[in-house]
Amino acid sequence: MKPLNQPERRTRLWQFSVLYLLALLVPLGASYYLFSNRSIADENARLKRELDRTHEEQARLVVQFDTLTKHLLRIDAVDQQMLVNPNELVRGKLDVLTKDKLNDIAVSLSQLRLDSAQMQVPAHRQIARNILRDFDLFRSNRSTIDRLRQETEKSGAAVAGNDRLQQQLDQAKQQIIMLQASLNRPQPSGGGGAAPVAAPPTAGAKQLIELLRDQVAFAEADCLRQRALDHKNRSKERKQLLEQSRTAFIQILQAPATDDLKASIEKTLEPINVELGRPPRFFGLL
Repeated sequence: MKPLNQPERRTRLWQFSVLYLLALLVPLGASYYLFSNRSIADENARLKRELDRTHEEQARLVVQFDTLTKHLLRIDAVDQQMLVNPNELVRGKLDVLTKDKLNDIAVSLSQLRLDSAQMQVPAHRQIARNILRDFDLFRSNRSTIDRLRQETEKSGAAVAGNDRLQQQLDQAKQQIIMLQASLNRPQPSGGGGAAPVAAPPTAGAKQLIELLRDQVAFAEADCLRQRALDHKNRSKERKQLLEQSRTAFIQILQAPATDDLKASIEKTLEPINVELGRPPRFFGLL
């Protein structure tokens, strides 16, 4: 049995179908327009390139940081060896090794500076700049440490030289006392009951005594000079000790025992006169 309103139902069905298709057409058209646009694909490609660049820059930074860390660890190990090793030959080799590592650090920093100029990620550039600034401070402090270490070694050498000069001075004084005692020793006379008469010292013995005395005075003056070199430049103590050393050297020059001693004193006085601003010639005057 057919329904009576079949035409109306058919009309309503067509109307619903057309409305449903129109409702589907709007999101489908929007989706087609949206996904057919190349902007999303371009954005994805750009993000992928940036991610790859970020990974590449991070890998380079990690390699450079590891290299710098190895150099620092090696320098620290060399410093520890220098503290416990008094051998000058070994210390010299260790010092050369430290300078080589510092040169390697300088090369690595130059490469890092070049790479940081080409980096696209701002955070990576900032990290590289911070590392460069910190290592510049490290190199400056390292130069100060090396300079202080050299001054300390010079001071130690000066102390050892002073001890050696003092030892030579004591030996020379002992030789003078023994020589004077031997010269003043009474010689037996020809008569049986006469008192022993001391033989007059010979000219060679007198010259030897004068030479020993000048050597003792030279050693004392040189000790003053060595003590002056231990003080800072242009300090009051350094100037006073140099003045005392200069006066002692000039007193020996009034009547030097030998020409060699005179030449040695004049050569020693040259840097002292330059530092004190004194004339190089004395003409017998202070």
